Amino acid sequence: MRNYMLIYCLLLIPSVLVCGCNGGEENEVFKKEPQLILSVDRIEAGKTLTLSIDNVPLDKISSVNWVWGDGEVSDAVEGTHQYAFPGNYLILASVVFADGDVVMCKGNVEVYLPELSGNERLSIPLSLKDKSHIQICAHRGYWKEAPENSLKAVELAIKNQIDIIELDVRMSKDEKLVLMHDASIDRTTNGKGTIAKMAYSDLKSYYLYHNLDLTSERIPLLSEILLMARGKIYLDLDVKISNYKLVYDMVKQHGMLSQVMFTVYDTDVAEGLFLMDKEITMLPVIYSMEDLENYLTIGASLCVIQFNTKAFTKEILAKAFDNGISAFKNIYINSDVTPNSDGFKQVDSFVAKQGNVIQTDFPLELKEYLELNYGK
Repeated sequence: MRNYMLIYCLLLIPSVLVCGCNGGEENEVFKKEPQLILSVDRIEAGKTLTLSIDNVPLDKISSVNWVWGDGEVSDAVEGTHQYAFPGNYLILASVVFADGDVVMCKGNVEVYLPELSGNERLSIPLSLKDKSHIQICAHRGYWKEAPENSLKAVELAIKNQIDIIELDVRMSKDEKLVLMHDASIDRTTNGKGTIAKMAYSDLKSYYLYHNLDLTSERIPLLSEILLMARGKIYLDLDVKISNYKLVYDMVKQHGMLSQVMFTVYDTDVAEGLFLMDKEITMLPVIYSMEDLENYLTIGASLCVIQFNTKAFTKEILAKAFDNGISAFKNIYINSDVTPNSDGFKQVDSFVAKQGNVIQTDFPLELKEYLELNYGK
């Protein structure tokens, strides 16, 4: 079905056109109020979007100049375009009439990627059904050899075949979703300032540190991460803003809902996400049996829960397992204790309690240890 959209049309030189007619017929007068016609207002990336002009005689139009919002432009009375990447694009059309008058029209289109199928990569819930494999989640990406929360940290996690990466999402002043653990950029970049008070154009002008060395890596957009990770690695998003809907919409737009889990710290947020999408994968953090029971009452189909050390007991684990929930736990994170100094004892204890996902600052070391000692 064709969508007829009359949006913000502005006549730059006010006038009407008087057309001479044959046979003494009365002159025809028409208003220059063109309508943008979009074949669709939501389209898959790579598919052809068609736009045309209606509500005015086409033979009175000299040309139409299209600005597609992705850096591309074209000139044709009927415009066609293919978008390479998902996003929300503003389309500008300058309708030039034969007498020189120009009318500006604006329209919007959403471009999306289809949700990944199970044949391309299993969903997170399905992947967790394989109890013979313990999944490794790299805390803030593979930051041992790259800046935390950077494109390079994601690239290295993929290269080393890590199962999941945990990343932190914040929002800039102009509502761009970016990756950064801290509220400010002071610790991790060569700049200073609070992310929520800075435009992304300012944020991307700074470089990320790796340890004490300044790198060529910049603060990435969440959209860049989603494109890089798509079909290659699962994501655990620790959302540092209150508006989860913005993050959810972007993940959905990139066709990654089956590949992403959203960390939540209270039942109110979990209920909101469940109402938003009953199939969403949440990762609640629990500290007690009461916490577990509260999340179970929401009605959401929980497939995984992050256990604080105090909650990682046989009793609480048994109740989670009875409800089909996998166990996710932090091991060797933000600690002076390392796998080597500990002799991997925390890993052994985790395996003994039938845990399923380990989040760690040492993803490669734990991956190799589990494969060598447990065949996992």
